[in-house]
Amino acid sequence: MKSKLPKIQLITILVTIAYFSSLGVGLSAAYGGLISLMNTGLVNRHISKQREDLTISAQASVGMMAISVIMRMALVVGLTLAGHFLLKLSTDALIVSLVLGLIGFLIDKMLPNGGQ
Repeated sequence: MKSKLPKIQLITILVTIAYFSSLGVGLSAAYGGLISLMNTGLVNRHISKQREDLTISAQASVGMMAISVIMRMALVVGLTLAGHFLLKLSTDALIVSLVLGLIGFLIDKMLPNGGQ
């Protein structure tokens, strides 16, 4: 049974949360990791949509990609700003966890078996 979880990304996020928890801002790091995982979910959703419909044209595919990028960037920026201004979370922990989670996602995608 193959798991579709992004293993490297999850490990990176958990280590980051553990480190920032020792500094007292683990919740901020967890929030940044959650944003990273939501971004991963949107990427996987976009990829699976394109794989399901092989009859779409190249123009439609590019349009779907552009919409996906805009959605993901709006999500990341909106949730990061909400965490900083509304939830008053530690910006350093939030951003470091988010960035390390995204790096973990990229490492997962570069592995020969897709991080599975």
